[in-house]
Amino acid sequence: MKRFVIALGAALIVSVSGALAQNAPPPNCVVIGNNPLTQNESDITISCSNMPEALAGPLTAVLTRILQQRLDPQQLMAKLNEVAALPVEGAARTVSDDQRQAIVQSLHGKPAAEVAMIAHPLVEDTAELAQALATPLVMVGWQLQGNQIRRAAPRHLDQVQGIALVVRDAGKLPPKAEQLKAALIAGRLGPNVVSDSAMQPDAVVLWIGRRPGTAPEPPK
Repeated sequence: MKRFVIALGAALIVSVSGALAQNAPPPNCVVIGNNPLTQNESDITISCSNMPEALAGPLTAVLTRILQQRLDPQQLMAKLNEVAALPVEGAARTVSDDQRQAIVQSLHGKPAAEVAMIAHPLVEDTAELAQALATPLVMVGWQLQGNQIRRAAPRHLDQVQGIALVVRDAGKLPPKAEQLKAALIAGRLGPNVVSDSAMQPDAVVLWIGRRPGTAPEPPK
């Protein structure tokens, strides 16, 4: 088991020890009281069990930023609903029944639209993931541009990881992009939003890129 300890207050202390057991329960964090090292009421210790070691540093940075910039925890929790979960290592990315149903419910009764869909050709699971995403869209009347999922790797998108909506101006989404973004958020699938000034004002591309956390292959 890995235990990740954070002391919040004047200092922030992290320790990770032990080995993660197989079939261990999911990570969980609890407040275990004041920091016994300082006996200061402003120092609170949070203990996280079964924490992947790679997340210890980033989580510490997030908590430190919340404290230093006095960010609103409730707003932060609301924003977390827009963040897609990292895929399980070694398992192909897919869309669960619950996620598919959430997408359908979000788009049901709203104007259907057309969207282009492109899947990275050099990533093993993008074709299946793109098909799984296309299914709920077609169910509610959306159309795929050209009635196909393109397999291509445009240079400006090659480094865009995960699922992304590509539009002309990320700061001014066309209505169908707003609907699609809300549906993907409802399905806990992100997405990222990317600007491409060469696109038409109302055009939207649904891009299926590399797995989050992976680096593009160097050119040969």
